[in-house]
Amino acid sequence: MNRLSFLLISLLLATVFFPGCKKSPGPNQVAMKFLTAIQESNYTEAKNYATDDSKAMLDALSSFQKMLPASSQEKIKNEKFAIKNVEIKDSFAIVTYDSNMDTTGKTLKLKKENGQWKVAFTKETILPELNKPLNENDSTLMTPDSTLLQNDSSGAH
Repeated sequence: MNRLSFLLISLLLATVFFPGCKKSPGPNQVAMKFLTAIQESNYTEAKNYATDDSKAMLDALSSFQKMLPASSQEKIKNEKFAIKNVEIKDSFAIVTYDSNMDTTGKTLKLKKENGQWKVAFTKETILPELNKPLNENDSTLMTPDSTLLQNDSSGAH
């Protein structure tokens, strides 16, 4: 009886004093929690899974999403995500996921901050077309005196 009491007390003490020993979530779990928080317009929750540098972008996304029509917001709420692949290299990870709203695979970049995986969310993540090079005929040129010149189709200014 004495050994049984000692064992039970030891187990009880271990659960009381070592609750923080649980493993932190991996990149796939963090990505899913982040996407779900965005989907639910819970930007406060999304910030828990974002890098410090990404938090300002989440504020901008929150403001933008509030301007969307109700039909678009409803589509976002009905979106389904599926994690397809996770590649980890050192303290960085790339999570590839699919969405029922978009058939092309999308990616989230994550990095470790203070031992925790965090989504590195940038404007390029929101609007990947910002990374595309400008077409010469569509470009707007800046002169040193900050005068804007629009190219016409002949290339003349």
